[in-house]
Amino acid sequence: MSASQSASHQDHLAEETKKYFTFFNLSIFLVIITGVELILIYIPLNSYFIYASLIVLSTIKFVAVIWWFMHLKWDKKLCTILFLMGLFLAAGTITALLFLFEPVSTPPI
Repeated sequence: MSASQSASHQDHLAEETKKYFTFFNLSIFLVIITGVELILIYIPLNSYFIYASLIVLSTIKFVAVIWWFMHLKWDKKLCTILFLMGLFLAAGTITALLFLFEPVSTPPI
């Protein structure tokens, strides 16, 4: 192996090691967020605060997982746009279904 190949191999190894520790640190961060979510459920607080906190923490976890573990960070912009289009379409469908099947309160006759 020549000196330039060895240096290239060392650079690649250093980059992969950095990626590994990034993934490891992110997984620890996700475990901590999950622990906080579990603790929030059992603490007697205002329900709106709990729901808002759970939504924010779940959104952070979701973005971290799709950005790093699904490799969206390294994909082309078109892949990101297609993913976000599907995400917004699914969110719109869920919202429409929630309003469609919302219980209707009718006054008694």
